[in-house]
Amino acid sequence: MQACKVNYSFSGINISKNIKTFEVDYIPNNASFIVPGLNEAFRNMLIDRIEQQTNLVQVENNGDITFQGEITNYKVSPVALTAGQTAAQNRLSISIKIDYINRKNEAENVQKTYTWYYDYPADLTRDQVAPEAHKKILETILDNLFSDTLAKW
Repeated sequence: MQACKVNYSFSGINISKNIKTFEVDYIPNNASFIVPGLNEAFRNMLIDRIEQQTNLVQVENNGDITFQGEITNYKVSPVALTAGQTAAQNRLSISIKIDYINRKNEAENVQKTYTWYYDYPADLTRDQVAPEAHKKILETILDNLFSDTLAKW
């Protein structure tokens, strides 16, 4: 009879035992509309999530896994029009291109652009909804990024 080994994780993280370190490079904001600090907010959220949900140690260079990327798009557009052809609802969307590099197993490398949005009433301004919108958008992008890289769902 052969033995079978199953790994369980409450966080859903599935990292090879030979992965010990991670690095998150500077993430520039190359969108046509720049929100100061948005790139650092995303980078910090990514670092916090990795530290909270894994046992990996952050390093400055040559991590076993590396996250590189850039904010490529930030825009507000109307999504629902009234009978008078004015916006009833607007959509704030953010796109972030990520390169996930696994130096221990290059077959697991991922290069992908993640986009998410936040809809809000047109009588509110972008500045009024930005704190909540940014948080929800970036959290969803992080969830999707983790699913593709560290959780491998």
